[in-house]
Amino acid sequence: MTTPAAGTAADAVADLSALLGQLAGDPGATPPAPEPSATEPAGAEPVYRNVEAFVGDYLAHVVERRLASGPTSGINWCPRWWAHPEAISRLYALWRAWETLRVSDPQTGMSIWWRDHLDPHLAALAAEYGPFNRCGPDKHTESQPLPVEPAPPDVLAQFPDADSL
Repeated sequence: MTTPAAGTAADAVADLSALLGQLAGDPGATPPAPEPSATEPAGAEPVYRNVEAFVGDYLAHVVERRLASGPTSGINWCPRWWAHPEAISRLYALWRAWETLRVSDPQTGMSIWWRDHLDPHLAALAAEYGPFNRCGPDKHTESQPLPVEPAPPDVLAQFPDADSL
């Protein structure tokens, strides 16, 4: 494993926002202004500069699962994880939870991270109907968004925040 370069959380948020904007077809999307984290002490820098460094330099090295390949059972994983919007969001959440728990709970935080964060997210990503379901170690299948039809105004009017829509 390589030692990750120190960066700011703002850089990671900007990187993720720009990538999500591009995936959504809006290359000019402006990333949101980052909010300071209440759980990290002042001056606590992330170990990994962004989600890509976290996945490549940490997650890929510590997660040991047999990968599905042909008739061999195992988990579905896509080497182009960054091309799946759900995977980006889940892996970003995993990275931020890892960074927060390592600082806020150095004694048991990593156990909590594995149990409450990695295990459910990895299961969802690799599931039969998850974003990596048609991918494999040497294969990527482009993601398809869920079909969506606009909601009728009378349905939206039932929500308490209908005036702000």
